Amino acid sequence: MRLIRLTIINIKRTIKNPAMLLMTFLFPMVVLFGVVGTGSGGSSLGKIGIIDNTSGKYSKDLIQELEEKYDIENLEGTVEDSYNELRDKKLAMVYVLNEDFDKNIDLGKTPKIENYVVETGMGSIIAEDIINNYVNNLLEESINSGLSTNSIDSVIVENYEKDSNDYYMAVIMICYFMMIGATIITEDILKLKAQKVLKRVISTGNKDRQILGSLYISSFIIQAIISSISLIVAIMIFNIERFNLGLGILAITLCSLITTAIIMTVTRWVKNQTLASLAVVIFGLLAFAVGILGTNLDEFSNVPKAIGYLSVISPFSWLGKIINGESIVASIIVIVLMSLAFFTLGSFKLRDYVKE
Repeated sequence: MRLIRLTIINIKRTIKNPAMLLMTFLFPMVVLFGVVGTGSGGSSLGKIGIIDNTSGKYSKDLIQELEEKYDIENLEGTVEDSYNELRDKKLAMVYVLNEDFDKNIDLGKTPKIENYVVETGMGSIIAEDIINNYVNNLLEESINSGLSTNSIDSVIVENYEKDSNDYYMAVIMICYFMMIGATIITEDILKLKAQKVLKRVISTGNKDRQILGSLYISSFIIQAIISSISLIVAIMIFNIERFNLGLGILAITLCSLITTAIIMTVTRWVKNQTLASLAVVIFGLLAFAVGILGTNLDEFSNVPKAIGYLSVISPFSWLGKIINGESIVASIIVIVLMSLAFFTLGSFKLRDYVKE
């Protein structure tokens, strides 16, 4: 009961520190806005992609008509190459003008235009009206009064695998700032020790393990809860798709576990507050860099292959596997073992530490 009571007291005390909320909630939101927000957050209904396979007079005139209302991006290749831009809503829709577009108009036939969208909306309706009106005006001698011809075959793009990079970045950045934010808790614990608060508390009959245990448990709970809330808020604000909230919270919880273990080790062996904070920051930066580079080695050029081997000792490498749904059980075991190693190193002669 004493451990629970002390833990609740420490949670209330820590959560009043605005720096804690700043580092574990606000900073990740700001960074994610720059990394994820512009790609996933907006509807971007003003931009159309066009694959012009004919490059004739009529197709160029049609594109000029559309440019009066929309930003036009001329695309090359197949429409499948543009699925990512549709998914990320960088393009509202993609129109494909086939090779027989101009020829059919010259023959008085209605050309068929393929329209690829993720979901229909006002933007696609207006664009369709512009295209149909343009084609109808060219073929008006073949169209009865009051009758319009629909030139557009719409295709709802559904059967493709959505990218989960935004979700990966959201979770991994939240975990990163959690680890860097451990400097706040580290400094707090060292201040309590310097001010002899821990020594006075142990004189009241509380055991050393209860005192420090309550500090570390409260740190674990606060980090896990605030960071999990940050993830939920990020998903809603930035419209992140293809996410597994359960795995995300699991990764955040495990990150909180190993971060708490690192706090325990640093506060046990580094007495100077500045050096202790610096040690946490350096560890966080190196672990993050090695983990990200090693996991995504193929995406970076001029990165030594040795980084890939070193990434196995970075918790971020294993957290990334959990986020992506890969080797979940093995990753959990590795992170727990890493945490136990830090906990063991940090729990050496706890009573002597409290009394100092």
